[in-house]
Amino acid sequence: MPHQKGRKLADSKLVVVIPAGPRDTPVDTLDSVFRYARPELVIVIDDTKGAGIDFSHEKLVVLPSVGHDIFGGLYLNLAMAYRYAVENVQFDMLLRLDTDALLLGDGLAQAAMSRFESNPKVGALGAYRLGPDGRHRDWKPARKALDAEIGIRGLRHPSCQRTLRTLVASAPGYIPGEHALAAAVVYRGQAINEMYRRGLLNLEGLASSRLGDDHIFGLLTVAAGYCTDDFSGPADPMAVKWKGLPSAPEDLLKTGKLVTHSVRSWGEMPEREIRDYFAAARG
Repeated sequence: MPHQKGRKLADSKLVVVIPAGPRDTPVDTLDSVFRYARPELVIVIDDTKGAGIDFSHEKLVVLPSVGHDIFGGLYLNLAMAYRYAVENVQFDMLLRLDTDALLLGDGLAQAAMSRFESNPKVGALGAYRLGPDGRHRDWKPARKALDAEIGIRGLRHPSCQRTLRTLVASAPGYIPGEHALAAAVVYRGQAINEMYRRGLLNLEGLASSRLGDDHIFGLLTVAAGYCTDDFSGPADPMAVKWKGLPSAPEDLLKTGKLVTHSVRSWGEMPEREIRDYFAAARG
């Protein structure tokens, strides 16, 4: 849903989507979302058989998983959740969040909307070109995987191959393999709505893909007419990396970071201790 001119950034409506796999525990992440984001709706894609989720929360919708892997199956799950959001609620932004990511403070939606308003071409924000340490992220593995699926080896899954070839052809300016790290990505509501309008959230041919969901949605963002931009560089609100925290928990809070990933580890500090530290900070 387009952001209305004249509305305050603080009034921007946010939907949060959290895919929860069989071994995930989304409760702590949900607690951070409800504490800091004040979302219009939170959608959990549940493959955990409940995992202690408070199903009675008025802003929470739990959808059963329809795909059971972290590749094409995860695309199917996220596409289902995004369709649900478009069909059931008006929103300006959508935050896709892993269960091992946490919100650390107030203001993420306002910061993202301010960035979106500064550049109408940007449809997604995350760890794109830069990581939180300022280093450039490497898209080569994603490009290699894409090349394999649209090339000769892709003939093993012809529907997936045709779908990906069509998507690439429909996305002028797409850089093969470009994507924001899936751990935490904020999408412009208009971009998700445009994916819906163009049928990009109904691509059953991608069920057999071995691309990561972030690789797929990096392509879909361009196919929908938008681009991705950085939101997890050294001066940005996000501090996310693939494995482990990007810096010590106290430093993340001290520097005002609003989202981090992954709370699985920091040095010898285990996940439970990390989660307890951030839980105590949010009160």
